[in-house]
Amino acid sequence: MPKKTHLTINDFLETAVDMVGKNGWKKLSITAVAKHMGCSTMPVYSHFENLETLKDEVVKKGWKTVKDFESKQYTGDAWIDQAVGYVRFARENSRLFGCMLDGRNLELERRMLQEHWDFLTTLLKGYQGFEGLSLEQQRMTRYSRALFTQGVATTVSKGWGKLLTDNEAIERYLTISSQAILEGYRKVYDHSNGEIQFLDENFQPLGDI
Repeated sequence: MPKKTHLTINDFLETAVDMVGKNGWKKLSITAVAKHMGCSTMPVYSHFENLETLKDEVVKKGWKTVKDFESKQYTGDAWIDQAVGYVRFARENSRLFGCMLDGRNLELERRMLQEHWDFLTTLLKGYQGFEGLSLEQQRMTRYSRALFTQGVATTVSKGWGKLLTDNEAIERYLTISSQAILEGYRKVYDHSNGEIQFLDENFQPLGDI
């Protein structure tokens, strides 16, 4: 890569994200990033204290991209589109997806997951699909679908799901499954017997949903 006269923090971060996307963490180093950018390690260290700091920023960048995927329209249903976007990201960025959830920095991982939940909550303000559900039914529906989506995303990212070979198949599968979860909680779940503590006390949804 030819040298640029002025390298920004985003230049280094984008290079690191690209490297992780291709090879995971194993080939990422300050030296490798500097070599790719055609500079010494000093400019890289001027933005990132060490390799772990760089990795943290890669993870944050990854979650930002997840949100971009989830904000797009795929089916016309905002809640289903969140799942489609998440699984599409995992499918198209499998190595980065794995690195984002590998337990390397559990404190950061928990914070990113909380921020992610809150972000999805804001996208669902006024969502008509949850009309008629109690707040507890809405929370149980969302949380159950989130667990399901995580499993699908992991399966797809590892190439295990033979049925989920293209985006159209993913959309159909997630649409049917999301509708089944929603209708299940609408018809079957009886919250009159007491609320279930399904979220850790440190993991609370934002607002009313």
